[in-house]
Amino acid sequence: MCEASAYRADPPRPAVSPKLCWLLVRSLPPAAANHQPAEAVIIDCHTHLNRYTPDLPATLAERHALLRAEMDAHGVAYALVLTSYDVTPDRPSTRDVLAALEGDGRLGVVAGVRHAQLDADLPELREMLQSRRVKALKLYPGYEPFRLTDASLRPVYHLAAEFAVPVMIHTGDTYDPGTHVRLAHPLDVDDVAVEHRDTRFVMCHVGNPWLMDAAEVLYKNPNVFGDISGFTLGEFQPRFERLMVGKLNELVAWVNDPGKLMFGTDWPISGVRSYLEFVGKLDLTEEEGDGLLWRNAARVFGLDFKMRVETADGG
Repeated sequence: MCEASAYRADPPRPAVSPKLCWLLVRSLPPAAANHQPAEAVIIDCHTHLNRYTPDLPATLAERHALLRAEMDAHGVAYALVLTSYDVTPDRPSTRDVLAALEGDGRLGVVAGVRHAQLDADLPELREMLQSRRVKALKLYPGYEPFRLTDASLRPVYHLAAEFAVPVMIHTGDTYDPGTHVRLAHPLDVDDVAVEHRDTRFVMCHVGNPWLMDAAEVLYKNPNVFGDISGFTLGEFQPRFERLMVGKLNELVAWVNDPGKLMFGTDWPISGVRSYLEFVGKLDLTEEEGDGLLWRNAARVFGLDFKMRVETADGG
C-alpha cells in the first residue's frame, strides 16, 4: 500500500466547473468556475468508503460526509461506492454501507464479491440485487488469488445477467507487493466476456499499465466497458500526468467508440479535483467527453440521469 500522505484529505478548493457541456469542462479554468448550474451531471463510478490510512476519519458516517463534501466541491452529481473483498473494522461490509447510505439519493453501492467466501455470500448477493439497492458486483482478481475463468465464478456472472447489472473487475496494478498482478491482466476479461455475452463487464482502471491490451478487449467486445479510475495516488504529478494523458489518448483513438469509457477517481485514493483536471487535458471529441463524464455510466449502471446543457453565460 502507499504511504499515508497519499490519502490525506485536503480542505475543499474551488471546483473545476461542473457544467454539463463537455466543451465548458475542458475550457473553463478552475478560477472561473463561479456559475452554479441547476443540475450538474458528472458521475464518479468508482469511489470507496474504506479507511485506508489513519489520516481518514475513523467512522463510516464521517467518511460518508467527507465524500459528499468532495462531490459538492467538484460538481459531482452522483457516485458509486464500491465495497471490498474483505470485511474489517476499516473496510465495512456491503450491508453496513447500504445502511449508512440509506436515503442518500446521490450515492449508489457496488457489492464487493469475496471469492474466498463465495458459496456463503451468493444468497446474500441475490437478496441485495432483488432489493435493487446494489448497482453492480465487483471482483478483485490479484488482490484475491483467482482467475476470472474459474468455474466457481459462473454463478456471479449469471446473477449479474439475471438482474441486468454489470460486473466490475479490478484490472492492472494492485499497488500491493504481496498480491499477484498477473491475475489482474485485462486480457483475462476477454475470456469471460466471450463466454458470457449476456453479462456486462467493466474493467476498472482500464488495465493500467496495460492500457493497449485493455483497448483491444474494449474494441472487440460489445459487453465490455472501462473506467479510468485509480491511475495515481493522491494528486497527479506533472510528468506522470503527461504519460497517462498520452496513454489514454492512444486507447481512446484505438477503441474509437464514445460509449466505452466512464469517469471514476478511486477516491479517497485519488483526488477528485486532480482527476477532473486530468480529464480536461485529454484529446476527446464532445461526444466522447460527454460519454466519459456521465452518459456511459448512466447507461451501463442503469441510472436515471437527463442531460441539461448550459452556456458560458449561464443561460
